[in-house]
Amino acid sequence: FKDILPYIQSSKYHNFLIHGVPGSGKTEVYIKLALEAIANNQSVIVLIPEIILSTQMKDRFKNYFGNSVAIWHSKMSSKEKQYTLKKISSGEYKIIIGARSCIFTPISNLGLIIVDEEQDSSYKQESPQPYYNARDVAIIRASYANCPVVLTSATPSLESYYNTLINKATLLELKEP
Repeated sequence: FKDILPYIQSSKYHNFLIHGVPGSGKTEVYIKLALEAIANNQSVIVLIPEIILSTQMKDRFKNYFGNSVAIWHSKMSSKEKQYTLKKISSGEYKIIIGARSCIFTPISNLGLIIVDEEQDSSYKQESPQPYYNARDVAIIRASYANCPVVLTSATPSLESYYNTLINKATLLELKEP
């Protein structure tokens, strides 16, 4: 938390990988970071690997952020998407939680992007086109938004771990439950 917080406060890009054993508090760390971003009048995107997890994650975030939390995923109806986009553009929604397409939501004043379980293959859009990896798009979007991106995993991908070895990302480890 202390390593990432200055990047939120100063609106600076940096790529972080939180490698933590299950139950080590990865989610608690990024919820605290999201609280700081919101306090800084910034918005947050939280990518989760599966649509089915969105309701559970939204409920968890609503405990901290109330009605400023939205869900975004490909199974939403056009009407639901229009409603959500209206609330995003009005600034009513400060946190968007969702599967890979969530990374493209037009949220403004982005202060933090979180990619939970960054190694998960469901972040890869393989059909239909366009083909992309939402984790990689998150890293690029964070660099353009001048905000930190936090990747979390108990079993990081080789790409993300390698990026820590070549100093493209900072490895933060949580070794105990």
